[in-house]
Amino acid sequence: MNSLGKVVLVGAGPGDMGLMTIRGQEYLEKADCIIYDRLLNPRLLSIAPANCEKIFVGKANHLHTVPQDKINELLYEKACKYKLVVRLKGGDPYVFGRGGEEALYLIDKGVQVDVVPGVSSSIAALAAAGIPVTHRGVSKGFQVITAHSKKDALADIDYLKLTDETVTYIFLMGLSHVGEIARGLIAAGRDAETKVAVISNGTTNHQKKVVATLNDIDEAVAVARIDSPAIIVVGEVAKLEKELNFFEQRPLFGKKIFLPVIRGFDYTLGNPRKSFFENELESKLIEFGAEVITACSGAIKPIECDLKFLTELKENAFIVFTSANGVKAFFWNLFEVNNLDSRAISNVKFACIGQKTASTLKEFGFNSDIISEKQTGEDLALALNGILDSSSETYWFCQKNTSELFEKNIDSKIKLNKIVCYENKQLEYDNSEDMKEKISTCEMAIFTSGSNATFAIEQFGNNVPKKIISIGPACSKTIINLGYEVYKEAEISSYDGIMELLL
Repeated sequence: MNSLGKVVLVGAGPGDMGLMTIRGQEYLEKADCIIYDRLLNPRLLSIAPANCEKIFVGKANHLHTVPQDKINELLYEKACKYKLVVRLKGGDPYVFGRGGEEALYLIDKGVQVDVVPGVSSSIAALAAAGIPVTHRGVSKGFQVITAHSKKDALADIDYLKLTDETVTYIFLMGLSHVGEIARGLIAAGRDAETKVAVISNGTTNHQKKVVATLNDIDEAVAVARIDSPAIIVVGEVAKLEKELNFFEQRPLFGKKIFLPVIRGFDYTLGNPRKSFFENELESKLIEFGAEVITACSGAIKPIECDLKFLTELKENAFIVFTSANGVKAFFWNLFEVNNLDSRAISNVKFACIGQKTASTLKEFGFNSDIISEKQTGEDLALALNGILDSSSETYWFCQKNTSELFEKNIDSKIKLNKIVCYENKQLEYDNSEDMKEKISTCEMAIFTSGSNATFAIEQFGNNVPKKIISIGPACSKTIINLGYEVYKEAEISSYDGIMELLL
């Protein structure tokens, strides 16, 4: 029986998280070891199990790339140690990714190999820039060409074979040679006015592009300060980029936002679910085109609670939630810790702070009997005061070190059982000079809680953008007390309220 593990070559796509295939994600979720390159979204690594070994073999900060023969040897070494090794490569493993070389080496060593295709930047980056790779009446096909050879020299390209005006020519890894490529095509007979597009960081929210002609593309790239990685597209399909430019027309495209976040505990119907993003707001901002720089200030951790008392509750007892995290932690305790199910709370009524918390409760199959109009503890307390009396059983599932607004405003005649079911644990955070530089280049910051505001301002100080968006009054008060001004405050204290403000 073969004792060697399996190596899977997985294409990570060109940068947009949503372009990772389902099959690729399934392998990442089971990987014992990931050997990865530079040109992929680093968030993909968070999909892997916590004990997965992650090894970087790409080029960064002008360090030399790990030689291909050393990568081949490393893959074999890890296949001898682990059951599943994922070779994670930007784009597609077989589109100038040297995946074929790695696969042949491993097969020769007796290692089982599989490949998961990835979305190639040669197609995806064009689509994101509004350029169809083929178009009826304009381009009948396309050709992908590497413009890179050893020691950063221009590849040996036969330009006489690239003169068909009905074909789209796509050059990868050729940004530093764009002028030479243009001159080579002109010398081979291409019209100097042929359209050319150069797309940098395609499919990401910091994508840039420039469209010119073969005659002036070199100068246009220099003026636009296009950075690598970049793709060069030669062909009349580039003329369609304004009409088909959906990706760059998103309302927050080009905005760079600093967002300190708390890593949530994402639990639903009996199982934790994984997310690429630290929280829902980050996901929304990226969906609408923003580039988001996050700094994680903490993580929500559920606390085990004994819920056996639920089976002995009187009818019309109330369970109170002042956050969506409280809802998730409660049901985690119900299902996972206490081995109970919904029958244990069949006679219970629920009170929730705002629509967001109520909608989270509904995900678990329960409607809220009371929902505060405003997303504040004070408003929920006043709503309960109007209907409860001293005979009411009330159980508040909340955070350790929670805000006092709810507890302070609840009528003293109401017996309130406070049950701490989750906490915000401090995490190590990235306070490197590189992170500070990234934050300082953001045009605005969004603070979603007083604790996030305090964390960001205390840790990053003068690097925090002056334009600060606040989620609501309590958060704004903290920001002002820290000596900063609030640029704008959401009318509704929620993620949706912030998105309404931005859009």
